[in-house]
Amino acid sequence: MGRPFEVARPHPRKRVAMLGQIAGRGPMLISEESDSGVITNTYQVSPTQFVVRVVSPHPMDQRLGSLEYETAAKADFERHVATETNLLEIKAILEDFPTAMASQRLYSGIREAYATRARMRQLRDDGYKNSDRIGQLDNQRLNSQLLDNAQRQQLDEEATKLSVEGSTMILLDYRDAGERLKHRLTLLYGELPKPIYQRLMSIEIYEPAEPLQAP
Repeated sequence: MGRPFEVARPHPRKRVAMLGQIAGRGPMLISEESDSGVITNTYQVSPTQFVVRVVSPHPMDQRLGSLEYETAAKADFERHVATETNLLEIKAILEDFPTAMASQRLYSGIREAYATRARMRQLRDDGYKNSDRIGQLDNQRLNSQLLDNAQRQQLDEEATKLSVEGSTMILLDYRDAGERLKHRLTLLYGELPKPIYQRLMSIEIYEPAEPLQAP
């Protein structure tokens, strides 16, 4: 067997997700990930409105590429494959990628695809819930005869916030999730063939992925 691949310490990196075709002409997310794994997400939700969120990494997140991560990922696969059966589909896709097989980090890639597709499903569900809430607020505002102007304005502001910030940020996070998966699989295996990535992105995951447990 070949020598296990080791991931180089990741340098500060930046990803950009856009809802428009041209940067600066529509909502945009700039996601910057530091050596320590801290992610700073800057959302431009309108030409003049920015929201910044800082996300601290899970303790295992920075271990990608290590034997410890691979061991934990394999245990996670074995723990969930009976109920999340599409993990077998993810495994089969990566088994068609010789570099993944040679890397001795097959289960690390499975875990990355699993966690990403679970997050994307959660974001999609959050988007539906957000839209439902906006609809409820609009109905309250339009149909209630008991609201005074201040109450109507409060409902308007909440609906606008959910629409401008909530819906837009969810869509940007959804787009960024796929790009982060591509980046992390590239760290594991080198250049990722587009057909492999597209097949992974077609897999449906139905339950949230639990945080990866250290072996």
